Amino acid sequence: MIIFDHLFAAAARGTGSALLVSGAGGSGKTALLQTMAAQAGSRGGWCFLATASASERGHPFGVFDRLIRSLHAAGMTHPCPGGLDEGEGFFAAMDRVCAVIRDFATKRPIVIGVDDIHFADEPSLRCLTYLIRRIESCGVVMVLDESSSYERDTASLRVEMLHLPFCHRLRLPPLSPASVVAQIRSRFGGVPDSAFARYCLEVSGGVPLLLHALIDDRAALPGPLGGEPGASFRQAVLRSLHRCAPATTAVAQALAVLGDHADPALAAELSGRDAALVLEGMRDLGEMGLLDGRQFRHPETRAAVLASIPPPELPAMHARAAGLLHENGAPANAVAGHLIAAQDGGRAAWRVTILGEAAREAMAAGDVEDAVNNLRHAVAACSGEAERAQTALLVAEAQWLSDPGRAARRLDGLTTDARSGLLPVADILVVANHLLWWGEFDEADEMLRLAGAATGEDSAAAQLWAFFCRSDPRSGICAEPGRPADSPLAHSGVMAAVTAVTSAASLPHDGPAVGTALQMLLGLRGGAEFTPALHDLVVLVQTGRLEEALVWCDRLLAEDWIDRVPMRRAMIATIKAVAACRDGDPATALACVREVLGVIPPHAWGIVAGLPLSIAVCAATDLGDVELARSLLAVPVPPAMFDTPFALPYLQALGRYHLAMGRPESALVHARSGTELLEKWGVAAAGIAAAARWYDQADALCWFSAARPDRPGRHRHGHRPEPMALPAADAEDDARLTDAEQRVATLAAVGNTNRQIAASLFITVSTVEQHLTKIYRKLKVRNRSGLRRRDYRTVL
Repeated sequence: MIIFDHLFAAAARGTGSALLVSGAGGSGKTALLQTMAAQAGSRGGWCFLATASASERGHPFGVFDRLIRSLHAAGMTHPCPGGLDEGEGFFAAMDRVCAVIRDFATKRPIVIGVDDIHFADEPSLRCLTYLIRRIESCGVVMVLDESSSYERDTASLRVEMLHLPFCHRLRLPPLSPASVVAQIRSRFGGVPDSAFARYCLEVSGGVPLLLHALIDDRAALPGPLGGEPGASFRQAVLRSLHRCAPATTAVAQALAVLGDHADPALAAELSGRDAALVLEGMRDLGEMGLLDGRQFRHPETRAAVLASIPPPELPAMHARAAGLLHENGAPANAVAGHLIAAQDGGRAAWRVTILGEAAREAMAAGDVEDAVNNLRHAVAACSGEAERAQTALLVAEAQWLSDPGRAARRLDGLTTDARSGLLPVADILVVANHLLWWGEFDEADEMLRLAGAATGEDSAAAQLWAFFCRSDPRSGICAEPGRPADSPLAHSGVMAAVTAVTSAASLPHDGPAVGTALQMLLGLRGGAEFTPALHDLVVLVQTGRLEEALVWCDRLLAEDWIDRVPMRRAMIATIKAVAACRDGDPATALACVREVLGVIPPHAWGIVAGLPLSIAVCAATDLGDVELARSLLAVPVPPAMFDTPFALPYLQALGRYHLAMGRPESALVHARSGTELLEKWGVAAAGIAAAARWYDQADALCWFSAARPDRPGRHRHGHRPEPMALPAADAEDDARLTDAEQRVATLAAVGNTNRQIAASLFITVSTVEQHLTKIYRKLKVRNRSGLRRRDYRTVL
């Protein structure tokens, strides 16, 4: 304002001048002009202002005519009652205008101001230039302000003005840190918070329009100052774009679409502007406080610029940006983001490849939802049915890691694709894995037969079940002699991992040394295959390296690519729970399983539901919380689970619970069921009573303890429960009961009702009644009392 003070004082003495105020959009030019007008009025002068508008640029003499009318309304004689024109009388008319204004200014100093001179119509500019050259010896100050974004449009005006000694130029810089603090103080009073002042300076770049918008947003928030830019800031950005040159707006929009991968060359191609204009536009955007170098100062700034792009144009810009970035070798995730935003239904092989690569990168980082989103759009970009089917399978695999239930919805379509020959053998086996998870054994067997037909190998039901008997050579589960030792399902898919974890929960192990496992864990990184890591942790658990297993579980759970993926986190936490149980720390085990079931609820575990539930039941039982154990056992599990080895840890948990409740007979039933499963699946493991034909009650009950050995001398929470032995029966009977009848007889003999027996054995009450009828007939007894007097154990 110092320069205006001097100019106005000179005008009061009869010496005129002109001032051209330049600055970026939002730099405060209009506010400065209004302040000058108010100051002139307070000192006894007259001030006449007009604002040029882009929409009125086609109206000849529009701006100049408004000024003349204002002066006339204040008492000045109208110099051209008939109006101005650009004909032969133009110069004569302008001489009259100048003379009238000079005469009017003798009464008091006059300030004539034009805001946004860059929008003025061409005839008005000619008149203003003519007047400027003739005000040196009169009491007139002419103030014009221009946007630096339009400097090309006002070049002729500057040429006419700035060589004159009485014409001056003022370029408005950004506000200094001290000025920012002063602005905040004037609004809120007191000493502004230094962090807020720095934040305002960083986000606004010291541009008043943006700064005051930030202050308005903070004033609208309750409580202490803080938060993010709000509605006022977004509107200020839009105002800045509206007031700058169209070329600058186009550059801003191109940069906003390109995002982190914006550069002048790409912005020029995307905006269709000359490279030199793009550089000028970027300079202007920097002066406007929107850009800092090539990037927007704040994400909300970029969001506001994107919002300025008309909706029909934005998807097309994203599609062009995807092509440009792909051609220039940009990262897959950057290109994929534009393909998704484009939503143009385009189909091309390169699109599928890019989206698939972006999905793999997302999975490596632990961003499952982003991976699924990329793959869903990859499906839409596929041009052939086979490509579409294989990509849809990838969607299901990614969804399974987040929510197995969501993945299950795709199984019908995937099995149809497999039957139609659209999937290769490896993918068919993946479908079989998912079907196994949900206990769809018949369909899984069908998938294996399809895979076998394609390869010429035997893929009958035996091979399907062989998978359950061996998931990895290091897992401690050995294939039954005569069955395939290396099922194609054994090393891939969703079931291999949980089979290994189940072995850790239910079987001891005296397998190989852990050196290889530790070496593999040390080299584990995001993007690596996950199943081998589980096998390595299982090795540590089964070989008694429990402290190392717990440490490694904690390390892996701290990794983003595991922590952010629900199923990965659940698997690691399950192994941690097993290790804690074996290390005599049921409280930690229970906490881990609660986390597991919070991440993946029981119903989403399919036939593996008994695995986390069993660990929780054992831990609750060891802690003496029988009510919790009972409630956990009440959680429904799929009946199909009892046809798989995944029933082993669940049966063990049932047995431990019944032992704790003083029901050794019931525990015996579950012990026999478990050992029968071991025999059925051909499992051999050190420390477990051999699955033989004549069972000894004490051996069967020891099975529960052997299945969950504690480290010698290291039980942390009380003494280790000793196996309870049952008294041997007095006599044997020649009657032969089936396995199922024997289980029912055992439970009935100790007083269980038919409904209780049905619940314990997962059969219907009607089936229990039918079994009891046959049992009474075979053993020649009339009721349960008769069972108690007989030894119902028979030769199997």
